[in-house]
Amino acid sequence: MAKQVEQYLPILDELEKPGIDSEGVEKVYAKWAEEYDKDMVTLNYTQPSVCAAELEKCLKNNKDALILEAACGTGLGGIELTKRGFHNLHAFDMCSKMLEKAKQKNIYKKVMCMRLGPEGLDIPDDTYDAVMMTGAVGNAHIDGSCLGEFIRIVKPGGYVVMDTIGKYLHGSEYGGKSWDEVIDDFLMAGRWVTVTRRQVENAFNSLDGTQYAFQVK
Repeated sequence: MAKQVEQYLPILDELEKPGIDSEGVEKVYAKWAEEYDKDMVTLNYTQPSVCAAELEKCLKNNKDALILEAACGTGLGGIELTKRGFHNLHAFDMCSKMLEKAKQKNIYKKVMCMRLGPEGLDIPDDTYDAVMMTGAVGNAHIDGSCLGEFIRIVKPGGYVVMDTIGKYLHGSEYGGKSWDEVIDDFLMAGRWVTVTRRQVENAFNSLDGTQYAFQVK
């Protein structure tokens, strides 16, 4: 695959400021919400399509599956799921301005303003057939604490599909372990099994990433 030419947007620098916390990140996304969808085209944001295609493979012909899009932003992942015939979609994000844009797409049956972290989600165990999360892992964004929550809220036999960008993995550590070490701990404990774990070129801008899919046990 030809390497994507790197595009520059000043707002990306704001997300990488030293010392930024989750509240600071939320403010950046609130400011970005109006232009976000347009900018993601400029930045060659392929992750929603890649993850939605993988989830479609996992769920096969179950178009009625109840799917949660975690950290949904403006709903680009939901758009990709809808293109593939999925219609039973819920979503959450910590930024109310981004959620307003997601709601306007009229693709989610339920939209929740929540922050994903060690304190857990206000969602019962074994609720969803699948969780999908794209472009959300990184410093002051989402870290390895989310993984146990995804396993908890997905039904046994259901799926967790997500991705990371190598450049942004700093800050995703949890409990003294890296993102992938937390993933591997759950594999060793028999909480889920690997469906796919592969590198993706040009996942975001000119950056490469990793796409994951796991089946919950």
